[in-house]
Amino acid sequence: MKKNIYLTSLLVFVLISSVKAQDYLSFYSLKDYVIQTQDLSPIYLPKYKVSFGTPLNVGANLNSTIKLNDILVESGNNSLKLDFDNLNSVAGTSNVFATDITANLFMLAFKTKKGSITFFANARANLAWEFTDTFTNIAANGFGQSFALSQERLGLNSYSEIGVGITRQFFNDKFTVGVRLKSLNGIAHSSIEDNAEFAVDINQNNFLWTIMASNAVVNTSGIANTDDLSFFGNNSGFGMDLGFAYQLNNKFSFELAINDLGSINWTDNVTNYRIQDTTGAVFQGFDFQDSGNVQGEIEDALNDVIGTSETNDSFKTKIGSRTFFSANYQMSEKNALRATYFSNNNPFVETKPSFGLGYNRTLPKATYGVIASTGGNTGGMRFGANFAVQLGFLQLYTAIEDISNISGKVEEANQANFRFGLNFLFGYKGKSKMKIKKETDDKN
Repeated sequence: MKKNIYLTSLLVFVLISSVKAQDYLSFYSLKDYVIQTQDLSPIYLPKYKVSFGTPLNVGANLNSTIKLNDILVESGNNSLKLDFDNLNSVAGTSNVFATDITANLFMLAFKTKKGSITFFANARANLAWEFTDTFTNIAANGFGQSFALSQERLGLNSYSEIGVGITRQFFNDKFTVGVRLKSLNGIAHSSIEDNAEFAVDINQNNFLWTIMASNAVVNTSGIANTDDLSFFGNNSGFGMDLGFAYQLNNKFSFELAINDLGSINWTDNVTNYRIQDTTGAVFQGFDFQDSGNVQGEIEDALNDVIGTSETNDSFKTKIGSRTFFSANYQMSEKNALRATYFSNNNPFVETKPSFGLGYNRTLPKATYGVIASTGGNTGGMRFGANFAVQLGFLQLYTAIEDISNISGKVEEANQANFRFGLNFLFGYKGKSKMKIKKETDDKN
């Protein structure tokens, strides 16, 4: 038990449940053409009577301030090795690695007279790691000097969601409301109490360790025993997505989407790892002589200084909301500009908003566009693209946030964000003859 406590507490010191940046601004611009955009905005006004999303719909996001070849370097003979010295030499005061994956297992939408109704099931997983140059210095040089770990974050969260979405238009179709209600089931999770700190002051004269710890409690579910992972376990929760759109006139419209409002109660396969709060416990080491079990002696010595324990107390976590606000300018019937603001309200870490300005050209059975975006935790300017095309009853789509990553070397990339998939669409509903005649009469 002690071994698990120390390994989990030190290697997985501070854990969170959501990634720091997941923009998807390019994918958001596909809007009503692609059913999967409901993951970002619950408002969906389909052009087809029936839309069916296959399991071949995947989205992935990666943001990192560290490149792969910063940690994996050539060691000769066409082999690679982990080089923490090199990582430490390029690390900044704050470094981020964050990734998330969304898999649409099932989606079915029906067009209604004033909107749509959608049934869906998704699997979602994300991992985030934020570390300082203090951590990389320890990894490269060991515990030879004092250190304080208070800003390190390393987290994992995965869950499934099953639900229903409804979109409805009001006031002569000028005001639109979208709601998605989701039953959540947690698969695996790791998190720590707020303001967790762990520090060691090493006296260079006598090499005594003075240890300080505060709020060092790591809550996990599905981590200690991965054999019990399940899509339909007892880690239940409820989530909601809300969307509002307003058509100001023929040119301007606005939309607000607030996603992932909700939480999960973690009761299955729960383990809590605790380090006792201390403001100055002193570790004097132990005598290696005549020691039959070095690891056990170290664990016993540390446990005498900083008390540790394992419990199985259930806990509750928020899933972390995401907000999109966009303003759309319809340049002409087929051409539109969209400005989008995105923020990720992570309950564990501070995140920075993103901004995007995009153009999309819309055709009866296709759309394509480009977008320029900036902001987020990685910053910089990005240029993305998207398209969706209808081939008979088959729809293909893709969206990417930064097209420069396509031609670059994988080992030198530090960010990637894309969505792609395949859907089946039936019963295209274009403009009726009566509506076309009315528009022609109005122009004349």
